[in-house]
Amino acid sequence: MILYKYLPPSRLDVLKRRLIRFTQPGDFNDSFEFRPQIATVNSEGAVREYVAANFDQLVEQELSKYGALVQSLPQAALKQALLAQKEQLPNVYRMLEAELLPKVSGAIDGILNQKVGVLCLSELRDSLLMWGHYTDNHQGFLVGFDSDHKFFSKRRSAQDEFGFLRRVDYVSQRPCVELSDTSSPVWFQTKSEQWAYEKEWWMVRVLSEADDRIERQPFPVCLFRFEPEAVREIVIGMRFPSSVVPELRSVAAAFPNASLLRAREHSSSYGLLIDEIK
Repeated sequence: MILYKYLPPSRLDVLKRRLIRFTQPGDFNDSFEFRPQIATVNSEGAVREYVAANFDQLVEQELSKYGALVQSLPQAALKQALLAQKEQLPNVYRMLEAELLPKVSGAIDGILNQKVGVLCLSELRDSLLMWGHYTDNHQGFLVGFDSDHKFFSKRRSAQDEFGFLRRVDYVSQRPCVELSDTSSPVWFQTKSEQWAYEKEWWMVRVLSEADDRIERQPFPVCLFRFEPEAVREIVIGMRFPSSVVPELRSVAAAFPNASLLRAREHSSSYGLLIDEIK
């Protein structure tokens, strides 16, 4: 499968340098991406299990915070008194959780924007909306990547959530997750159905692995290098500046597997025809 990156004309450097940005979620045009609704930190059953398994240790940790007066009291009697409140602890936890969740959600956003970036690709090369939105009104170009190339196989283990392509799931309702379930796919591949026309695939990478970094506010630009063989098509828009075509031909020569194509207006419908540049 060939997956496409829509780019404005100013981004010809992507092909010249063979570096492409993995964008922080906070820089997306959809503010809900990578932001499912965090319903709870953990399930009530899990909280009760944790309290039951660790009650003695929790009590000892709490008592150690107090001074000599508490320490001099009979410890067995104190534990017995607290034991009577054991069943109420999950309920107290839930009351506190309502205050904690907004803070936790904000902290997660901050961590994600520091640590991970996303490459967004599309199955489509002829989307009028995407050509209009992402290529400066058809003046830009597409890079068509071979999804089977090793660039898209950077996963370090079967449990690794990074370094491979995921098809985006488009849903009508914002998903709810437990904070403890950080491996849930809704974190990494769910988006509102209003964006379904983009037919996206995402690849998430750890930004510390970037090959180049350009400091910028609010987020640095983190670039990852791809091999020439990863590119299968280069498609220029129907308003791509004719003066730049010779330069593009020269750049495209460095990509042995890539066809150089042009999008042009369909004569009888709202659509594009894509064929080789003569």
